[in-house]
Amino acid sequence: MTTTDTQATPTLLTDAQRRAAAPLVYGGTNETIGAQIHLSAEGVASHLRTARNALGRRGCSRPVLAHALLTAREVRPPACQRSCPDFTVRDLRLLKALAEHSLNEDIGRAIGVPGSDVRTEIDALVAKAYADNAVHLVGLGHAWGILGESAPSGAGSRLEPADSTAGAE
Repeated sequence: MTTTDTQATPTLLTDAQRRAAAPLVYGGTNETIGAQIHLSAEGVASHLRTARNALGRRGCSRPVLAHALLTAREVRPPACQRSCPDFTVRDLRLLKALAEHSLNEDIGRAIGVPGSDVRTEIDALVAKAYADNAVHLVGLGHAWGILGESAPSGAGSRLEPADSTAGAE
């Protein structure tokens, strides 16, 4: 009997679901992801809904889904050539809250601001990081190694190489 030391990591998603989810970490919309992978926006939405359910994040926001996908190593972080900005402790708390909470009220509680001010706070952090949007910011947080373990951007995984233009809109 022959055994191999390199056994595949169990996955939660199908190849088609991962293919639809991978561009999400670049901040892609359902429409831009669909155009990339030749699928309707509704088809992308269906794959992302199934991914949410498989990851136990039913109804979560797109940043929370991106964080869950990256933490579960179902997709790789976005490729990023620039270094991590000089985030303050408050910036890091906001980034972590964005990755973990779907509602502005919950994000606001985590960072000590009213829920009505959260969008402004997120927009400022997205600008500081030169991210395309909040989802891309979470992806970059993983690429920079500040949001926990995920597969390195250039590391081999269950996916084909990421298209670095996925977030370009």
